[in-house]
Amino acid sequence: MSYYVITRTYLEDLAVKEDVLRMSRASADIFKKQSGLVEMKSLFAENETHITSYLVWENHQAHLNCMESKDFEAVTAKWTDFIQQGKIRFELETYQLMD
Repeated sequence: MSYYVITRTYLEDLAVKEDVLRMSRASADIFKKQSGLVEMKSLFAENETHITSYLVWENHQAHLNCMESKDFEAVTAKWTDFIQQGKIRFELETYQLMD
């Protein structure tokens, strides 16, 4: 059964916008190489306050495997640094398709 993930990255400090957009693109490239990814879309809000990403995985395990992937090590440190400094805020929600 498909597994759906929606993330939102809120820009709490607009000075990091270009860095966050670059990191988001780099992350998207990594996501697209992960096994089990069916579809991914990333959207930048018109008011430039946040990025929303929509990912569809073949199943829950494919999502979990991706989250454990060492492919993200290089970008994860910078995301974590920005979160800890209060420059961005990150939310992740998961969904299953209703019958």
